[in-house]
Amino acid sequence: MRAVLAIVRVSLRQALGGKRILALGLVGLIPALVMWLSSRNLTARAAMNQFHDAPFAILFLMVLPICSLVIGSGAMGDERRDGTLSFLLLRPIPRSSIVGAKLVASWLAATAIVVGSGVVAVVALGVRSGDYSPLLPVIIGVAISTMAYTAVFLLLGHLTSRAVLIGLVYVFIWESSITFAAPGLANVSLFRIGITAYTAMVPESLRQLGDVMGSLDPGTWGAVAKVVVIAALTVTALASLLRRRDAVSE
Repeated sequence: MRAVLAIVRVSLRQALGGKRILALGLVGLIPALVMWLSSRNLTARAAMNQFHDAPFAILFLMVLPICSLVIGSGAMGDERRDGTLSFLLLRPIPRSSIVGAKLVASWLAATAIVVGSGVVAVVALGVRSGDYSPLLPVIIGVAISTMAYTAVFLLLGHLTSRAVLIGLVYVFIWESSITFAAPGLANVSLFRIGITAYTAMVPESLRQLGDVMGSLDPGTWGAVAKVVVIAALTVTALASLLRRRDAVSE
C-alpha cells in the first residue's frame, strides 16, 4: 500500500508541476470569464440560463477533455517515452496496482483543475444572480466525466506517442461535431456521462441540455456505474500489457 501511495504522490507532482499547470489553469478560467461578461444586468433566471449555455458547454466540451487528455495521456506515456517505466516495473508491485495508482493520480490532478474551473464559474453565476445551487452537481458531474476521459487517455497514452493528436480529433471532431449530428451516438461520448449525472441533480437544466444529451437519460448512479466499468477495463487492459512487457523482457 505504501508503494502505491508513493506512486500516486509522485505522479501527482509530475502531473501538476511545471508550466503545464499554469497553461491548464488559464484555460480553466475561460468559463468563469464568459459567465461574468455575459451575465451583466441579467435576471436570476436569465443568468442561470446563460450559465447552462456557454460557460457550462465550455467547461464540459473544452476545459474538461483538454485537461484530462494532457494529464491522462502523459501519465504512462511520459514514463514510457522517458525510459523511466522500466524502473517503475522493477518494483515488486502488482501491475494492476501500478496502473490503478497512475489512474487515481491522473484523475485527481485533472479533477482538481476542472473542478476549480467549474467552481469559479458557479461563483461568477452566484455573484450575478445569488444562486449557487449548481455547485455540487457541477463538482460531481466533472469528477465523473474526468474519470472516464483520464482512463481512456491513460491507455491511449501508453499505446501511442500520438495520443494527444488522436485525443484532440476525438474531442473536437467526434464529440463536438459527429455525436451532435447523430444523437444516437451519445452513448459513446465521455463528456455526456457527467452531464447525465448533472441533469439528474438539476432537472430544470434539461430544458437547455436535453439536446446535448441526445438519446441519454438523466441518472447519477448510472453515470457512476459507467465510469467504474471504463476504469476497470482500462486497469485490466493496461496491466495485461505491462505483464506482457515483463514476459518479453524475460
